[in-house]
Amino acid sequence: MNDCLRAVRTALEAGRDLVLATIVSSSGSTPRGAGAMMAVRPDGSIEGTVGGGLLEARAMRAARELFARGPAAACVQRHELDNDLAAKADMVCGGRVTVLLERLGPADAPAFAALDDALRRGRRATLLTALEGPAEGALRATARAALAPGQQPPSWPGHDPAALAGARDTAQNTGRPGLLPVPGGLLAALPLAPQPAVFIFGAGHVSRPTAQVARIAGFRTVVLDDRTEFANRERFPDADAVLVPPSMDRALDGLEVGEADSLVIVTRGHLHDKTVLAAALQTPARYVGMIGSSRKRDAVYAALRDEGVPDAAIARCHCPIGLSIGARTPEEIAVSIVAELVQCRAAAEGGK
Repeated sequence: MNDCLRAVRTALEAGRDLVLATIVSSSGSTPRGAGAMMAVRPDGSIEGTVGGGLLEARAMRAARELFARGPAAACVQRHELDNDLAAKADMVCGGRVTVLLERLGPADAPAFAALDDALRRGRRATLLTALEGPAEGALRATARAALAPGQQPPSWPGHDPAALAGARDTAQNTGRPGLLPVPGGLLAALPLAPQPAVFIFGAGHVSRPTAQVARIAGFRTVVLDDRTEFANRERFPDADAVLVPPSMDRALDGLEVGEADSLVIVTRGHLHDKTVLAAALQTPARYVGMIGSSRKRDAVYAALRDEGVPDAAIARCHCPIGLSIGARTPEEIAVSIVAELVQCRAAAEGGK
C-alpha cells in the first residue's frame, strides 16, 4: 500500500491525473482486505492491486468512467461475490467488498505528500475525504486532508471539526477504513500506519543492496552513517530516510525504535560495530544483526562482556548475520540478511 501511495504522490506532483481505488470494507473470503489500493492511470496501466481478476476488471472499468466524468469524480462499488463470481475472481469462496474510486489531480498532491512524509518518518496518519452526492450514485470529492493523531482537523463547510476528528480517531484506533454517511454525501477515512523499519548502520557496499531488497520486501528503510560521502540520496535514492549522525557512537541518539523494527549493523569497522551493537541491545527491536565472521563476533562479544553487558542481551544478536545460503557478493549477502528479517517477521506475526 505504501508503494502505491508513493506512486500516487509522484504522479500528482508531476501534474498527472489518476484514479485511486481503495477497498474500504470486506468480509468473507476476498482476494484483498480493507485498505488495499490500486492506482489507475489514464492509459490503463496500474500500480498496486485490489485483488486481481473480476474485482480489478470492474475497478478499471469504473476508472475509465471517472476519467470521462471529469475532475474530482468518485463512486462507490459494492460487490456481492457468490460462488460463481468468486471462481472468476480466483477466490475459494464468496464475500463482500466495497471499493471507493476517486479521480485525483495535482490539487490533491499536498494531502498525499503529507501522507507519504508521515509514513517515511514512521508516523501514522489518516486520509479524510469529503464526498458530495448520493451514496449509491455519482459522487464528487469536495475536500481532502491528511491528519496525524491529535492534529487539529480542517474547517470544511458543512462538516463539524469534532466529527472529522472522531472519524480520524476511530479509523486510526481500529486500523480499518471507514465510509460514513454525512449530510449531503459521505466521509471517507483511510488510516495508514508505517511499515516496520529496518535501521541500517553503515552505508558501505553491503548497505546499498540491503536497503533496496528490504524496501522491496515491505520494510521502511533508514540508513545511518557519519560519512556524508556515503550516506546521501545519490547512493540511496529509494531509502525512506538517510541520516548522518555526528559520530557512529551516537548513531542511535534520538531514534524511535519499536518492537517490530530491525537493526542491521554493517559499519566500516569492529569498533563501530561494537559501539552500535551495545546501544542496539538496549532497544526493544525485534531483530538485531551484525555482519562479520565468527572470530570477529567472539571478539566483539568479549569486549561487551568486559563492559558489563549480560550474556542474555548479547544472545539477542544474530551474527554472522543473515540466513546461511552461501552468499558471497554484496547483493547475495543482502538477500540473506533480508531473508532473515522476513523469517523473524513471519515468526512474530504468526504468533499473534
